[in-house]
Amino acid sequence: MRCKLISFIMAAVMVVLFSACGIAAETVTIAVSIRSMSNEYHMQYVEGARSFVATLPEGSATVQVLPCEADDNKQINDIKALVVSNPNVVLLVDPNNAPNVSAIAEACDDAGVYWVNFWNIPDGITPLNYKYWVHHQTLNGKAQGYEIAKHMFEKFDPPGEGNIVVMQGMPANTANVERMKGLHRALAEYPGITILENQTANWDTNEALALMETWLAAHQNIDGVWAASDGMSLGAVQALKAVGLNGKVLVTGVDGFRDAVEAVNTGDMVNTYVNNGWLQGGYGAAWAYAAKTGQIDVAELTELQRMFTTAGVLVTKENHDEYIQNFIENPPKYDYTDLEFVIAGPIPK
Repeated sequence: MRCKLISFIMAAVMVVLFSACGIAAETVTIAVSIRSMSNEYHMQYVEGARSFVATLPEGSATVQVLPCEADDNKQINDIKALVVSNPNVVLLVDPNNAPNVSAIAEACDDAGVYWVNFWNIPDGITPLNYKYWVHHQTLNGKAQGYEIAKHMFEKFDPPGEGNIVVMQGMPANTANVERMKGLHRALAEYPGITILENQTANWDTNEALALMETWLAAHQNIDGVWAASDGMSLGAVQALKAVGLNGKVLVTGVDGFRDAVEAVNTGDMVNTYVNNGWLQGGYGAAWAYAAKTGQIDVAELTELQRMFTTAGVLVTKENHDEYIQNFIENPPKYDYTDLEFVIAGPIPK
């Protein structure tokens, strides 16, 4: 990989030289396909991609956003239309649901478009089966679901005993499936925990608000809310605030929305797991751009370089200030010439 990184640096130098000599390099479009521009975590991908573009010579690349508004067909059709109409494009994709991946991979292979995806991937499908699929990156969803659950269970009085309600995301979404596996692992270790309700709120804040209101009307003994995303967590918190139970009923989350991190600080949430979409989007763009511009050869990448986890952090009341200091007030600066920095480890089997 060291040789590839040297090539990456040399290619960047050549772009600078071409620009200085008046030779125009064609601008690469880095398209980011996400569920919605109103989703703070998904917009972190976009900001990460823009941070990578800012490290390139002016005019080398630009960022385009493709929101699908949770519509599978729209996501697939928008991507197909783009890769056919613009050969000078690379893609970063958070598939709305795992089954979307096959159609996207085939469209990109047919068009010769390099792409990277986050989170969702169907069973039996891997980047190793495709020429232009640079890599698949995710966090360890099982670990996320387990850690947020375990931390909440230990905060119950008495620890390890209580009644919870479970808010799932989209059932066919890989992140939801993996986080649920983590929850069930924690439940196996804490037999004193009882699930009162288990339903989906589809990652949506308003759906979560309505669902929590229904549960509060039906149950007087809810001790905690295990929610698979911050969007749903914040909906649950709204419902709890309306009846004065915020901070009394513990709420977990995942994604690291700023409002969720603040809710952890105020006690309205017990934790959130920060995914760091800036890291994912920035390095996703760097890998895809390197493949597009010939700085790396996808066929020569190892399995770990094509399928890996990235690092996140569990934010609690205890480490909230440290997180704000190291990530919000002083955002980390990434060296995109070190492509392997983003790799935390292999994806658990």
